[in-house]
Amino acid sequence: MSGTGQDSKSPPPEPFPTVFDRLSPADIQLDPFPHIVKEQALDPVLCERLIEMRIVHHDTRAKAKNRASNQRIAFHAHAMRTPDIIDEAWKAFARAHSAPEVTLRVAEIFAGHWPDHLPDIAWLREARFVLFGGDAHGQAEVRTDARLELIGPSLGPPWSHRASHVDAGNRLFSALFYLRAPDDETTGGGLDLFRYKNGPPDKIDVFELGDDLIEKIATVPYQANTLVVFPNSPFAIHGSEPRGHSERDRAYVFITAEVNNNLFG
Repeated sequence: MSGTGQDSKSPPPEPFPTVFDRLSPADIQLDPFPHIVKEQALDPVLCERLIEMRIVHHDTRAKAKNRASNQRIAFHAHAMRTPDIIDEAWKAFARAHSAPEVTLRVAEIFAGHWPDHLPDIAWLREARFVLFGGDAHGQAEVRTDARLELIGPSLGPPWSHRASHVDAGNRLFSALFYLRAPDDETTGGGLDLFRYKNGPPDKIDVFELGDDLIEKIATVPYQANTLVVFPNSPFAIHGSEPRGHSERDRAYVFITAEVNNNLFG
């Protein structure tokens, strides 16, 4: 197998590569909104290690009946950067993907499609950054995160933990890096991409947008080592594809940056 030759006992490479290193503006797709889907976004051996050594949703191993389906839990970058119980590759991944350079990299890649309402690259280069949830939370203009998100077992009929929506108006970009286990045979769980049927409604700050307002254009499959990233805008409608019955959790890293004020909504 090609790759770095890393295993769970060897130290991760320094500097740690990011899932954005292999992207270019040529990768941008415009329909239904500017976004990039990149398969094999990270060295496959490093990705395998992240999958093998990641935290598992507690419900996956629970035996109790009447559990709630598709419960989401998150482990933020600031909490994964130092604890001894966290694998070194995960620490390095969290540090690299919550660094200010990631936000600048995304803004540079999408420069030709960076929405006017978002801060420009010049502003971002001068901005003060801090980790989401960190001690200096109120002392910065941009908060970054690279959090492991786990969606618990799907115990009923196919269902989405969050269907079509637009992200919060203070978010600059969203990126999901999928960490599907190799033996996970569950159907669904990808990312659905939508567009408005007749333009944005008056209120888009809702948990889910109704089917009467939007139409699905594409689905990014839930498969390991796949990245999907897009600048945030009122037109960046997306949602979790319904997932079939499964005792497995759904795992991905959510990488983002936020500012203090609402930029649209």
